[in-house]
Amino acid sequence: MKNKRIFLAILSVLLIVALTGCSGSGEFGSFTASTLDGGSFSGKDMGKKDLTVINFWGTFCSPCIAEMPDLAAFEKALPDNVQLITVCVDAEGNEETAKEILNYAGYEGITLVDGDDSFKEMLKVAQAIPITIFIGPDGEQIGEGILGMQQDLEGAYLSAINSALKKLGKAEISLEK
Repeated sequence: MKNKRIFLAILSVLLIVALTGCSGSGEFGSFTASTLDGGSFSGKDMGKKDLTVINFWGTFCSPCIAEMPDLAAFEKALPDNVQLITVCVDAEGNEETAKEILNYAGYEGITLVDGDDSFKEMLKVAQAIPITIFIGPDGEQIGEGILGMQQDLEGAYLSAINSALKKLGKAEISLEK
């Protein structure tokens, strides 16, 4: 029964991503959130970049934790016009655990932990984790999200980023080596 529920949850997320990811109907530009380091981040901050990559993860999620070092390395290699942020879906009350996971992985980027009603609405994308979505400067989701841990995170993310940038009429990127 538990496996059936997990399968149905994953299937639901895939359908949501398939239906909203391609249509650009997701509105992510009007939220305000607090960050793990005590700062704040909003949709306006996303508007400063050509593309924002948002990875949703949890401290309880083994695949999320396993891919975090690759995610950290990927974030450091991105050019200035593309940013990667994370959203820890269970950070409230687990702040120290989240910090430990991120520190161990070497992730130095922005992690969102709580926010206003618009931020809480955005969390509905994360019915299964890890999931990564791609947001343009206008707050609209571009293309399909990436669900689950990736064997070739760099290749999968770079392909999705370049596809999104192309849809925005922006130049493709390559990673700094």
